Order: sequence, then C-alpha cells, then structure tokens
Amino acid sequence: MLLKRSSHPIGLRFGILAGTLLALSSWAADLKYWPQFRGPTGQGTSDSAHPPIRFSVSNAVWKTELPPGHSSPCVWGNRIFLSTFAADQLECRAYDRRSGRLLWTRRVPVEKVESTHAFNHPASSTAAADAATVVFHFHSYGLLAFSHQGKLLWDRPLPKPVAEVRYGSGSSPVLVRHLVVQNQDVEGGGSRLVAVHRATGKLAWEAPRPFFGSGWSTPVLWPGDGKPQLIVLGSKKLVSYDPASGQELWAMAGFPGETPPSPAFDAQHVFAGSAATGGRSGETFESFAWEAVADLDLNHDGKIQINEVPEDYRFVQRPGLPEGNPGRRLPFPARDVLRSMDQDKDGAVSRKEWDTSMGEFMARETPVLMALNAGSGGAVGTNRLEWKVTRGLPEVPSPIHYLGKVYLVRDGGMVQCVSAKSGSILYQDRLPAPGGYTASPVAADGRVYFSSVSGTITVIDARADSLKVLATNSLGEAITATPALVDDTLYIRTDRHLFAFRNR
Repeated sequence: MLLKRSSHPIGLRFGILAGTLLALSSWAADLKYWPQFRGPTGQGTSDSAHPPIRFSVSNAVWKTELPPGHSSPCVWGNRIFLSTFAADQLECRAYDRRSGRLLWTRRVPVEKVESTHAFNHPASSTAAADAATVVFHFHSYGLLAFSHQGKLLWDRPLPKPVAEVRYGSGSSPVLVRHLVVQNQDVEGGGSRLVAVHRATGKLAWEAPRPFFGSGWSTPVLWPGDGKPQLIVLGSKKLVSYDPASGQELWAMAGFPGETPPSPAFDAQHVFAGSAATGGRSGETFESFAWEAVADLDLNHDGKIQINEVPEDYRFVQRPGLPEGNPGRRLPFPARDVLRSMDQDKDGAVSRKEWDTSMGEFMARETPVLMALNAGSGGAVGTNRLEWKVTRGLPEVPSPIHYLGKVYLVRDGGMVQCVSAKSGSILYQDRLPAPGGYTASPVAADGRVYFSSVSGTITVIDARADSLKVLATNSLGEAITATPALVDDTLYIRTDRHLFAFRNR
C-alpha cells in the first residue's frame, strides 16, 4: 500500500484530539512497553520485564520471516513496529505481538534511497510509539506517523542537505512530552536537531548544529530534578538542550569525530563516549603497531618496500571482526597508506616513518567515556566532568547503566564493567561469543544481554563483581538490531526473522 495524505479535515482534527488525550493518559504505560530505541527511557533497561535466560530457535513462542533492516522492535500494546528495506522499497510494518502475524505494511514514497556502507542499512532507524501513534523516520524521506491500525496521520518530508551522512544514517526519533525529536547530523554544515508536534507533525522548533559532521547517535531525555534536558552526542561535542525550545543549555567538548553510541545516564550523571575514528578502542591502535605489519618487510632491512606489497593487500583495521566482514580491513589498498607515510620518498617506509605517521593519526582524537554531572554547572561543560575512561570503548553499541554499573561491549566480545560512581574499572573480560557487536546491550531482572553479529546472545549476572555468564544462546542468524524486553518476553530481530522468546 502506497501512502496517501489524509484529505478529511474533520476526521483529522478528531484523530489529533484523540491522539493527544491518549498520549497524556498513557505516560505510565511508557515504562511497561518498549516504545522507542533502547526502550522506555532510551537506556536499554526495563524495571518491569522478566525475560528468559535460556532460549533457542526450537523453543521460540513464534518466529516470523521479515525483510532486511537494522531497526529494533518498537513495542506498544499488542503491536510490534519495524521498518524494512527490500527490492528497492522502504516499508513501515506492524506485527501482532501475540502471534507474530503481519498486520499491515505501508510503503514509503521515496524518490531516491540513501546510499549506505555495507555494514549499515537504509532501514536502520527505530520507530517510536505511544498509545495512539507510531512515528517512523527514514533519512531518505523524513518522518511519518500512523495510527496503530496503519492509518496515515501525518507525514513530514525533511529537506535533504547538500551532503549525506557518511556511511548512511542511524539516529532514531525520540518522544519528548508532546514532541517528536529527530537528530539530523550530516556532512557539509547542514546538521540540525528538529522537533515536531507529535499530534500534527508541524514544526515546533529547530536547533542548527552547523559545526557537527555526520552523526548516528540517538538523543536521550535526561529527566533531571524536574527540569529535563535533551542530551545529544555528536562529532567532537556533547550538547544539552531545553526540550521545550531547543535552546542550548551547556556543552562538553573532547569526544571523537565519529560517535554512533547514544548516552546513558543515572539520576545525576550522563555517561557518553565512543571509540576513536576507525574503531580504535584504546589509546593505541594495536592492529597498526609496527610489529603487526613487520611481516611485510620481506628482506628484513627494517623497511617495507611499497612496490613489494601486493596491490590488493589491505591492512586489518578491526581485528575483532572475522575475515570477510566489510569492516575488518581498511577500504583502500595498503600501498596508498604506505605512500602517504613515505616521508623521504625513497619508495619504502621505515619503522620511524610508520611510528611517526601513526602517532600523528592517533593524536587527533582519543576514545573516551565521560561521566558528566548534568545537574550542576554553567553553560561550559568542563566543570561537569567527574571521571573518564579512555580504553575499551565500543564503536557502535551504546553504553548501558544498570544497578550502579556502566557496561561497554566492543568487537571481539570484550566487556568492560565500570563503576558509575567512581569510574574505576571493576572488570574486563571476554564473552564466549567473539566477533562483531553492533546491537546495544539491554538489561532487566538483574541481568544484562549482549547480542553478537554472529547471532549469539550472552546473558550475564549484573549483580556479580566479575563476569558471570548465565547462558549463551545461539540463534544461527546475524543480529545487528538491539532486542526489546517487555513483560516476560524477549523480542529479537535477526537478518531473517523476528523472534519472540518467553520466560516459561
């Protein structure tokens, strides 16, 4: 079904009024369901869910085949909302939560679908829902709002900037009181934060972000002490906005240039950070140490002869990813890298030249997780910093704060557990499932769930002071979307199916 705008003004006004009343009366239900990316508060946690610890494909309550997409399940009532992209067609979909049956599909009338990295997807943005409305976002189009029965309530095409988002978009809409807020950080100076009225789609405010490059982080609403703040992590800087007006409240610099993760928070702090450009998780780029490439020095003279390196050879960029993964190796030939390092132009790269070039590259930015006091200080964020961690940072998965701890997971299955109060590292360990990680962790009932790209969900005890694995559950299908936790059920989207697993 192709979307058409509603042309009945009386019905539209009635729908808007009913939707507004339902939205106001359903605030408490927000905490029960999984209404947006990373759940009720955008933190990946649920205080009411009791999902299973052990599960497998054979004991799923149901599984439904669905087209590809990276968006996470958005759950409200008896509906699950997802976006998909197949056969050059973007779609908004609703599934029955009890059976997995497809309820409706709405095609998105795009003129041109955005181009993305092989690791990304045009349907990567997670929908946001309340009791009356579900809102989808596609960078290729803009925002669209439907009733839970699939009726188009409004749509708001968003003008395309001069330059697109590097690697493709990823930020999801969030519901903030009566507004829908969408982050649109792009290249070329067109970045902005947009807020529209949830009931009508009309523009409420727009906050220009002219100095921000491509961004994939989804904003979070820090509840504060009666004065909420909209927190947005972008390239090089984190900014706090007044959610009612879009006015900037304070900012903190010192972050990397590429920041896919969304912030986490507790009652006093915001925890925000990311790996450095290229996926560097620590102060050094271990895969680019001279020792890691010295086997290219074929005659053992302390230099790498550029013309002796195979033309199709590419350096390993992310050693935690398996061979064949599009992000494992640099996207350009090793010869091009070596030529840029050859300072004396003798056709070879010495260890000194290599170390100098790599040192300059790593000095540009540092991977970091900062704990910022969000409730005090002035417009400048420097006096808000309480602690920071500069190693073990993930490139894509967002940090999760749960039971006084901050958990980070990065490629290779490396988990780092940090004290939210002091920033001290409680433990670093490796999960039983190696390989890539793009889904953000989720937590409930004293447990944290980590989903690997290879399709294994590892469940750990969040109350333990060291890594205590409770179960490893392999689905045999790739997982890039963050799972959803509602009541006694865990909803997982793979590259081929949507699964429901129930705590029996």
